[in-house]
Amino acid sequence: MEQDALQYHFFKVFSELESRIAQRVVDALSKQSNALVGVPIPSEKLLKDVELCEALQISTAHFYKVKRRHKDFPVYDIDGAKRYKLSEVEQFIKSIKQ
Repeated sequence: MEQDALQYHFFKVFSELESRIAQRVVDALSKQSNALVGVPIPSEKLLKDVELCEALQISTAHFYKVKRRHKDFPVYDIDGAKRYKLSEVEQFIKSIKQ
């Protein structure tokens, strides 16, 4: 019986320790991410419309229909050449589904 009680108390101590360590790690990571705000992150590749359609597995006709319907579609205009970031377009699609 005494050994069961000892195991129980060890378990409680280590569970609490684990919880505190996890919280400290989360706090440190959130402070670190806040410190990185404004620091340039390596940018992802800009895609042409055909490349974007391949990545999203949609037809170009459907892509242009969606783009026409939503004037705030995320696009980069580089001297007349339209380019897209996959992550921004995916986020945009998620936002219009909601």
